[in-house]
Amino acid sequence: MEEDMNISEILVQMTEDNQTRKILEILNECKDIEEAKKKVRELLNK
Repeated sequence: MEEDMNISEILVQMTEDNQTRKILEILNECKDIEEAKKKVRELLNK
């Protein structure tokens, strides 16, 4: 049972890390903060 919890924790961490990477990529691609905010909101609403 403890191993399952560890796997779940790892998956949660990986998911959070991937979401952060996506947000950073969006920030680097956008020309201004308003465009970045819009794209991040769209990502979070998927």
